[in-house]
Amino acid sequence: MRKVAVSGVGYSEITRGGIPPSPERLALIAAKNAMRDAGVTGADVDGIFEYSFGYDSPMATYVQKGLGIPNLVVFQDIMGSGPSGLASAMAAYMAVASGMCETAIVYRCITQAAGNTGSIAAVPPPPAPGPNGMSEALVYGVQALIPSMGMRMQRRMHDYGASLEDWGHIAVNARKWSADNERAVLRKPVTMEDYLSSRMLAEPLHLLDCDLPVNGACAAVITTAERAADLPTTPVYIDSMAFGTGSRPDWSVGDDFLFGGTINCGETLWERSSFTPADVDLLELYDGFTHITISWVEALQLCGLGEFGDWVDGGRTINPGGRVPLNTHGGQLAEGRLHGLAHLTEAVLQLRGECGPRQVPNAKVAAIGNAHGPQAGAMIVSTERSGS
Repeated sequence: MRKVAVSGVGYSEITRGGIPPSPERLALIAAKNAMRDAGVTGADVDGIFEYSFGYDSPMATYVQKGLGIPNLVVFQDIMGSGPSGLASAMAAYMAVASGMCETAIVYRCITQAAGNTGSIAAVPPPPAPGPNGMSEALVYGVQALIPSMGMRMQRRMHDYGASLEDWGHIAVNARKWSADNERAVLRKPVTMEDYLSSRMLAEPLHLLDCDLPVNGACAAVITTAERAADLPTTPVYIDSMAFGTGSRPDWSVGDDFLFGGTINCGETLWERSSFTPADVDLLELYDGFTHITISWVEALQLCGLGEFGDWVDGGRTINPGGRVPLNTHGGQLAEGRLHGLAHLTEAVLQLRGECGPRQVPNAKVAAIGNAHGPQAGAMIVSTERSGS
């Protein structure tokens, strides 16, 4: 296996409301900006990987044409299953490491107009009869993420004695970081009182527990460590990577209602890594809902299961200047829902020291976690080339 690095990142504009933008335009802007950042052209790229839910993102071959790439020796449109947007980068890592391609573009494009990936419907469709009791499950909304996350939060409160403030620290932290992120859609600070008084969606899930649907795209260039060394940016090496499903993988009737596959994913990640949880300088963890973020902190062994409330120390651990900064771009709660890949691109910018007023001093190692339930994925990235 060859050593792999991220050598470029790029974004489109991130907007909310107004005239729906073209997903094709957003994806091409982000990809072109990533290529410009890396110092590569279409002639240098021979792989493309993208994650989508179907209508929210253009296919790889469309982006190939728009970027002037003469031929793809490997490409993949990953749809519906996988660790959210990080899935594209994970696929590219495997392709480059194995020698299937030399330089790959990965991207995630998403819009508010893309249905259930970026907005909500007033009334869910009526349950249809089906096998395995699914029609009965749908009656209680267990396939809908908002009521499902509310129930997961209640389970954490029952099992571990969690308080609402535990989730509130994630929401408040997001705005502290987004205040210094020019890309972020939400930059106004919020307090714990704002969090607790925000609209209840599915008790105890509040509005500020949920990410923000936006129009936008982000992209990264992934290549060999040898190629990255000749490019103008500081290489950020992918030290280790892991998937996780857990046993009996399912969103509503799996074996682990709180963690899904994140614990198994974390265990595999550290087994493969040249680092330990104590080496992590910053965390970029999926925050489609605050429940998911807390699960990742514990699954990645930053603290014990059920110990997040003590570990977060009133928010001081994860806030700017904290011991382990979390979601330094504001995450999906504040920068906007770019569906996970932006957690990788932000980590790269942090490790390159290019984040201006929100820069984490001397950051060298970042842990990234994406998705939840039966679709967990994680990476350790670092400016240090050591490791497998």
